[in-house]
Amino acid sequence: MSVETALAQLLRMLHRRALNLAALPDDERLAHYDLIRRSCCGAAEQIGQSPDNAAITANSVVEFTRAMVGIIEARRG
Repeated sequence: MSVETALAQLLRMLHRRALNLAALPDDERLAHYDLIRRSCCGAAEQIGQSPDNAAITANSVVEFTRAMVGIIEARRG
């Protein structure tokens, strides 16, 4: 799989997750963000990132997802 294909798939998955999260009340989103963080951290470690770098990557992905949720909410509101 090419890097471009992998990135496109990741963005589609995060977009779907953001749409689902935007439909939830704020207090129900935290567990979902934690799941995204843990999944991403595990995947990053599997491809060879150090645990510290994997944690940074995972946190970045969660923040990106939160930003997507904010954009979706702003567009709806």
